[in-house]
Amino acid sequence: MARSSVDIYTIVRSRVMAGFYPPGAHLTEAALCTELEVSRNPVRAALRRLGEEGLVRVELNKGAFVAEYTRSDIDEVFELRQLLESRAARLAATRRTERDVRLLWESVEHMHRTARDKGESYLDELHRSDCDFHRAVLAAAEAPRTFRIARALAETSMTLGTFFYYSDDDIARTVQFHRDLAQAIAAREPDLAASLMSAHLGLAHVAFMARRFAEIDDAAAGRG
Repeated sequence: MARSSVDIYTIVRSRVMAGFYPPGAHLTEAALCTELEVSRNPVRAALRRLGEEGLVRVELNKGAFVAEYTRSDIDEVFELRQLLESRAARLAATRRTERDVRLLWESVEHMHRTARDKGESYLDELHRSDCDFHRAVLAAAEAPRTFRIARALAETSMTLGTFFYYSDDDIARTVQFHRDLAQAIAAREPDLAASLMSAHLGLAHVAFMARRFAEIDDAAAGRG
């Protein structure tokens, strides 16, 4: 069955989001056509749409490149996420429904199994599970503007592929934070939920920056 431009867009976007195509990666139409076994038209349409979203940078006669950002850009996104998602966690602990709690626990258990079993493409799966958890917290807060802004920040290409930079200890810590957050929200403990979310994103920021830019600095030193 032939894949549509929507299918190709979804596949490529998911891979950019998960870090399969890292920041700065050159996404040529020819290579993607071969990799995905499709013609150029759906690939071209997908790259154009990703360019409009800011996930890739399209250069004339060169192709598309996964968006790259500075340390300052990434710092700003993580710091804004800390502020907004801590607020959301606080609200979620007072407004959550039983359905919200069930969704949070389902996400926690799915992430736990994924990290434990390490199946094929498990890092991509961890990324999706992480997004599901944070989206569930935002939804439970019942604060539409916070939801919209925080979700946009979480899905920005600046911090995509976090799990591809994480150690096993980083992943285990993330799973435990999600478990503690689900417990705090379920127990209706707003101050605890807010503090946990702030600490969770603060440590994620530190781990992400340390590993991502260590690789960049090592690469630069190798070229020197």
